[in-house]
Amino acid sequence: MVEPKQASRFTAEVNRAALSQYAMEDRGDFADVDRGFIAAFPEKLYDDGVLLRDGRMLDYVADDAPAPDSVNPSLWRQSQLIRREGLYKVVDGLYQVRLSANITIVDAPEGLVVIDFGTDVGLAKAGLELFRRELGNDKPVVAAIYTHTHFDHYGGIKGIVDEADVASGRIPIIAPGTIESFNKHAIGENVITGNAMSRRMGYTFGLLLPHCDCGVVTGGIGSEDDGFRTKFSYIPPTDPITRTGEVRTLGGWDFEFLYAPDTEAPEEMHIWIPAIKALTCAENANHTMHNIQTIRGARTRDARNFARYLDETVVRWGGDVEVHYGPHTWPVWGNGTVVAFLESQRDLYKFIHDQSLRLANQGLTPLEAAEVVELPDAIGRKWFNRYYHGGLHHNVRAVFHKELGFWDGDPATIMPLLPEDHARRHVALIGRDKILQEGRDAIGAGDYRWAVQVLHHLVFADADDTEAKNLQADAYEQLGYQQEVPQYRAIFLTAAQELRDGIQAKSVVHTDNLDTILAMPVDLLFDFAAVHTDGARAADVDVRINFVFTTPGHPAQERWTMWVRGGVLNARPGRADDAHLTVTGPKAALASLLLQPARAAGTIAEHAVTTAGDTGALAVLASVQDTFDPYFSIVTP
Repeated sequence: MVEPKQASRFTAEVNRAALSQYAMEDRGDFADVDRGFIAAFPEKLYDDGVLLRDGRMLDYVADDAPAPDSVNPSLWRQSQLIRREGLYKVVDGLYQVRLSANITIVDAPEGLVVIDFGTDVGLAKAGLELFRRELGNDKPVVAAIYTHTHFDHYGGIKGIVDEADVASGRIPIIAPGTIESFNKHAIGENVITGNAMSRRMGYTFGLLLPHCDCGVVTGGIGSEDDGFRTKFSYIPPTDPITRTGEVRTLGGWDFEFLYAPDTEAPEEMHIWIPAIKALTCAENANHTMHNIQTIRGARTRDARNFARYLDETVVRWGGDVEVHYGPHTWPVWGNGTVVAFLESQRDLYKFIHDQSLRLANQGLTPLEAAEVVELPDAIGRKWFNRYYHGGLHHNVRAVFHKELGFWDGDPATIMPLLPEDHARRHVALIGRDKILQEGRDAIGAGDYRWAVQVLHHLVFADADDTEAKNLQADAYEQLGYQQEVPQYRAIFLTAAQELRDGIQAKSVVHTDNLDTILAMPVDLLFDFAAVHTDGARAADVDVRINFVFTTPGHPAQERWTMWVRGGVLNARPGRADDAHLTVTGPKAALASLLLQPARAAGTIAEHAVTTAGDTGALAVLASVQDTFDPYFSIVTP
């Protein structure tokens, strides 16, 4: 591995100049972040001998350490704050286990209500054990709540909740939206496009980078020191919240909900606990600007809805709230402070939405608008509105995408040449040596954005041009060091690393495990198979298979028929009399047949399913199924 290079004098100057944008004199967060501290995790945390987190990785981000030349000073400050992890008391009756994603424990009179579970089963288990050990609290868990559909808030649930207790009804799982909708969004976002998203996540969260001031400096809203192993789990919700104002009595306390769909997640909700005057707006209010469009990949969000639901929250509970706690970072205390925080976050998203579309109506393209929109000081100099997860530049472009679609308004971009074709023609026109020299000159002048773009032509014209790749890596690296947005930083630094060292076969996050497949609605299961179908290979195929899903111990069956014809895989409930094959069995076994038909013989031999008809239909299905490379190229053609 090539060692990262140090910050150039241009980068050092950019980061020093950035100080004037920030309210560096405001140190209030450093008091708040330590408030209520009870106990830390061990420096190294293991689960069955497997390392889960290593808190020492961030020792260099010390409170008294000035920002290195290679780190934007705002990102450095945020990293100093969020490296703190452990158990914290928020208010009487409310505790948080603070990790990259928080686990909130409500100590209600008749039992514990747990809100969100982090990413990993072992981390969630360790968090509850820390709570019980430090507080001597052996109350049972009586309810679980998912605030929204993202995996870093449900993935650890089986470390705290036994699935049998959910099945028996002893522990309800409350979640926003219908059960079908929550399952579909929670699982579909991470599975249907899971391979692409996982690879992109490696870039956006710096999973391939070293932890140092020339690499990952936290993830902005999480420390990123607990990603050594990610053991996801999932238990579908049992109690849906579909209307604002719904109340559940859990552990002896009332919990009131504000339903906030199509915001930071497709299904999301805010929660008010009047007994302790505690509020969470889930990830619609954070110590950061959030994403209107995630760079890792997901559906574009509605900035208007962020603002609308935050305003509705202020109207409903702003007169009474005394603390706001979130699924990431630290709480906000005091009625006036909480209301000001929520109103400022509301105005942040409203400003981005309104100004983006004002400029769209003036004829600007998304990129042109992103280059000119600036937050007013009343919003932008608030630390909790800075760019530690979302970024203003890509959020402006996201509003365009949400409201106007993919086209930027320039006819030349409707049917552009492929990047490789354009690059080869560009190099043939101008000449490699001239382009290479222009890249060198740009780097020598500290013009790294131009250097990245001009050298991109050489790299995409010839992926073996090591000299061009190394030069572009140098430009990406310095550009990364200058970023306040940790995802921009991670993308640029990962690009530099892969240009120098090639693709490293590691650190791909997979969320398509048995739990998610079993919870997947059946129609989504067929959609998953459909996106693996190679249309060209399936063009002349005509095969139909009936699937009969059984549940052990229950007589009910769910029948579906699936067919591949003319290059397309379709499915619908019911059965077809003319099917070539009928397979019957539990969901896990049929999912295996559907998603891995090449292994059908083994599944059938193990008597996991029964068949009637021509099992050769599974071989036909296997012949048209594609496989995905988890390490596909990004920074080279």
